[in-house]
Amino acid sequence: MPVTNPRWRRLWPVCALAVLLVLGLLFVPECDDCYFVFWRFASWRDWLLTRPVTQGARVVGVPANGRYLGNFLGVLQAKLYFSPLGPLRGLLLGGALAALVWLLGKRFAPANRCEGLSLAFALVVLAPRGIWQQVYSWGAGLVNYLLPMAGVLLLARLLERPAPSRLGRTGRFLLGLGCCLFMEPVTLWLALAGTALAVYALARRRPGRGDCLAAALGVWLGTLVMFTAPGYDRVGEDTRALGLALLGENLHIVVIETLVRPAALTLVISALFLFLLKRQGCPRLRLWTVLLGGVHLLYLADAAVDLFQVWGLYTHGRLALGCALAALWLIALWEWRSPARGRVALLALCLCAVNTPLLVVSPIGPRNAFPGYVLLLLTAAALYQQAREQGLRPLNWLCRAAALAGVLLVCLYGCNCLVYHQRLTYARQQTALGAREVTLPLLPFPGWAANEFPGKGDLSYLVYRETPWDVAFQMVPFDQWQGK
Repeated sequence: MPVTNPRWRRLWPVCALAVLLVLGLLFVPECDDCYFVFWRFASWRDWLLTRPVTQGARVVGVPANGRYLGNFLGVLQAKLYFSPLGPLRGLLLGGALAALVWLLGKRFAPANRCEGLSLAFALVVLAPRGIWQQVYSWGAGLVNYLLPMAGVLLLARLLERPAPSRLGRTGRFLLGLGCCLFMEPVTLWLALAGTALAVYALARRRPGRGDCLAAALGVWLGTLVMFTAPGYDRVGEDTRALGLALLGENLHIVVIETLVRPAALTLVISALFLFLLKRQGCPRLRLWTVLLGGVHLLYLADAAVDLFQVWGLYTHGRLALGCALAALWLIALWEWRSPARGRVALLALCLCAVNTPLLVVSPIGPRNAFPGYVLLLLTAAALYQQAREQGLRPLNWLCRAAALAGVLLVCLYGCNCLVYHQRLTYARQQTALGAREVTLPLLPFPGWAANEFPGKGDLSYLVYRETPWDVAFQMVPFDQWQGK
């Protein structure tokens, strides 16, 4: 595919970028985005600190926290949608996805831009339905979960090259600080990583030590800024909860969303492990192949079922599957004899570190697994580089699957976008005619958009007579609406 035809080699990155930008334009405001549109702010300072003037309207969610950048950018992207600069919001969301692909592409194939971008695009597009639902297509989710991980990837890339001036070190300091002002689990992980980075830099005394210390200082300051924000003392009094009582339920969600739902990515990682073990001449290769093959067949079956769900299914059987894959990967890592094994083990530790806080907080969902998904992408990139050095051919089949998935996703989100605007126009027309209760359809593909369920109330901030919630909305499945 994109690695053989010279002309296609030049067009492929452009086509991939175009698909992501089109998807960004098709994403519509959902859930938090809707009351972000309604909110007003008395000053820029209040906007930065997320202190809205809600005009007495009932607002569910978005408590006080230290996600200063995430809150600010979340409100900004939502307000852009219904402004004359509406297309800019789509370009920003699509551009964020494109930036993620670009940064990951450098990891998969540093010397071959087209090959790296192809693989990165494929694995980003073939993400689980839950990530499309709660991260990629949801403005507030993309800002809070994708942007900090893109920032981490950029920071890691910058730290590989010593800064030529103090300005460069300042940039690394500010980037480390900014990455800590989005989501708490990412901030805690970065605080640990920053400490380890500082110790490593001081111990090795190599070029770039000042850059590492600057980034670590930024991370420490960002952690301090986040967790000294007001509002965390009210955990338990609002929609948030914290405690060991959540451990059992959350363990299912974390393991399944991290290891079971990303069927395409985990399959690639397992295949790369098996290829490397084969090249090494592992005597137990057939056993590991059979066991991993059985696990991934069940994973693919689960992924096929999940495509048509609105909410994920979290069962004991799926938890056991996730634990089985984790155990098999650890065995494969132990069997593999390579200097790169340390890097993969470090990524595994990072995966545990970023997911551990999720075990004792609520609410959580597929969006919370996105940092782990990025770490798995980096794991796949590390293994892929080693496999390519040992003779593996480019994974063209994966790129073809991603191209098909990209076309289907454009069609899917195009249908959702069309129905979204039709129902919004209809709701406003009925409200203008004096209706106090309006029946509206859910989107045709509710499992791929945030907050599409019969009890959704976010439209109350976009359509109302005098104040939000003074018009009641009854949401029905799209096929029932069509039958009217």
